[in-house]
Amino acid sequence: MTNQTQKRIVKDLQGSTYVLLEKIGEGGQGTVLKTDQVNLVVKITNVLPEIQLKEVRKQFKHVMRLPLRDLKIALPLSLLTLKNRAGYVMELMDGLEPLSAQIERIYNLDGQLDIIKYRDTGSFARRLLILKELAETLAKLHGKGLAFGDLSPNNFFVSTSIEHHQVWLIDADNIHYAEQSNQHHFYTRGYAAPELIRNETGTNAQTDAWSFAVIALQLLTHTHPFNHGITVMDEDPDIAEERAARGEFPWVFDVDDDSNEIAVQGFPVFDMLNKRLFNLFQRCFGSSRLAEKIHERPTMVEWHYELNRTLSLLLTCQQEDCRSSYIVNQRVTCPFCNIPHEKTEYIRLRYWGYDQDPLMAEQPWFTTSEQVFLSLGEEKAIYHESHSYFNNEQFKPWFRVALTEEGLKITPELDEHFILQNADGSKSYTLHKTQTLKNHQKGNKDLFITHSSLQMNSEKTHSFFWRFTW
Repeated sequence: MTNQTQKRIVKDLQGSTYVLLEKIGEGGQGTVLKTDQVNLVVKITNVLPEIQLKEVRKQFKHVMRLPLRDLKIALPLSLLTLKNRAGYVMELMDGLEPLSAQIERIYNLDGQLDIIKYRDTGSFARRLLILKELAETLAKLHGKGLAFGDLSPNNFFVSTSIEHHQVWLIDADNIHYAEQSNQHHFYTRGYAAPELIRNETGTNAQTDAWSFAVIALQLLTHTHPFNHGITVMDEDPDIAEERAARGEFPWVFDVDDDSNEIAVQGFPVFDMLNKRLFNLFQRCFGSSRLAEKIHERPTMVEWHYELNRTLSLLLTCQQEDCRSSYIVNQRVTCPFCNIPHEKTEYIRLRYWGYDQDPLMAEQPWFTTSEQVFLSLGEEKAIYHESHSYFNNEQFKPWFRVALTEEGLKITPELDEHFILQNADGSKSYTLHKTQTLKNHQKGNKDLFITHSSLQMNSEKTHSFFWRFTW
């Protein structure tokens, strides 16, 4: 900073001047502050020795040359001229705040979790969307052979408004090529992979995946995978948390070892997570904390796939004083208020196939794991094939379905069509505009929605379709 400390002014190498405003983020390596320039913020490190300053500035310049412009990462634009510190200017859109602020916001004045605040900050659905966006950015970063390094709720920013779920990573100065990971050991207490604490490796794609999983469990259920366990809570906190960070204790929901079972209860994990999501956490915290099983840790591509798939399995509670979103369960019951959905309040579409191979003559029909649940009053986009593409949002939907008080409304996208037919093949309609299946037409009949590109032809042995009951 300059001597004009009262104005808190800094300059960059191009001579541009920035007036520093309020702090918006802080970590072990420095502080992020707003400036008087629209959408421009600065990061300033703590005071550093001259030798270390040179290395940090060299790293900043290195990151500016990395192929990251297509990712949602706030990158250094220009370096600051500072004494005893290093810093840079980066672009960060307005309307964002650290995830840590949103995590803390759902606690009441007594420090207890508030289920209403959880709902009013977007409930389960928005949290899944935030995590999916973060997983996508990290997966693309890893696909470039790079690792983020120090991932925590303090250094990724999300939309302040609950109507949006933008995600931007800051502190890009830690990003490096994975093969150089032994040169980097920056991490945030409570979020670092155990192999980092044990000094077995530097930060890399696998350590990023660990930090992501800690954030995911914390954001969804407000539970730390280790520090909220009885073993950690019963011992001296500093010693026990350090041992837990090294991977010496099981995680709080370990299916094979309950010696560190949950002591500080967040939200009901087993009611909120489906088996596939839980298994990702189990693989990460249960087995991959051990040096010989790090290879079992789920990758960011796996996390993105499962989070994207789970978004299609959400229902919204129909109780006016609840309205929470949740993953559908066998009882179709909201885990927040314990009130079940009525059959008229939701519908399920499943992705099916038909195999015309003669060997399959007795059982030609087969189901896939892809399905979409829809609550009364909601609309969802449906694609030609299963929904769990990596960049699904870049694809054009095939049609949209909306469940209303009147019935099920099916609307093809512009220049698209769908074929609606009975499961027995007795009736078939090709439709180019909205079709509403009225409630009074219900007869518990199985119906197919298909497309000519998904039907069997001379070159295909399978046909695919979305199947539902009406």
